[in-house]
Amino acid sequence: MALSRKPELRSTPKQARSRETVEHILATAADLLTEVGVDGFNTNLLAERADVRVRTVYRYFPNKLAILSELARRLAEAWDAWFDDAAFSDPRGDVREVWSRYVADFVAGVSGVRGGLAIRSALHSLPELRDIEIQDTRRLEARLARGLRARAPTLTRRRARLASSLLLETAIATLDAAFNGPERDRRRLLDELVEMQVAYLERLIEPTELR
Repeated sequence: MALSRKPELRSTPKQARSRETVEHILATAADLLTEVGVDGFNTNLLAERADVRVRTVYRYFPNKLAILSELARRLAEAWDAWFDDAAFSDPRGDVREVWSRYVADFVAGVSGVRGGLAIRSALHSLPELRDIEIQDTRRLEARLARGLRARAPTLTRRRARLASSLLLETAIATLDAAFNGPERDRRRLLDELVEMQVAYLERLIEPTELR
């Protein structure tokens, strides 16, 4: 499911060489963001690290925000792919196993994406990027809500959507805290997140309780 997007690219690369140049710029940008953070990131330094002219960067991206926005959108699109709708919606599936795998996949995914942790940090640092995460969260809320109602048809649409919002907001906040905190505490924090959310999910989908 692709994100709705503004035309951040100044020009759309059509030739293979141009597409390779854009991908090289973005890969270098992810590495540079990891190294220097949002405050130290700029197009001059990016061009130097990518071994291209600054005007080459500007040929495709109007400014540094456009570059960071593209990185953030790609990470958000990857997050969409990590959630298995079919497994979550299947009432025969074990909710603990499914949700544990979702959290684990998110952690592994963000950690495995080039510059993933730095991109998530940029999402919080720059208000201009917040809309990307808001759009993605709303879309995932709708998918979670459909899965909840597939497991528990007695849930109203409103109740399922509110529950989905709560699950995602607490998961995002806890996962970001785990990424940014001491590594020795990360595993315990993630285990506690799963325990808390699975208990909530099991109560939501209890078939004997009318909601």
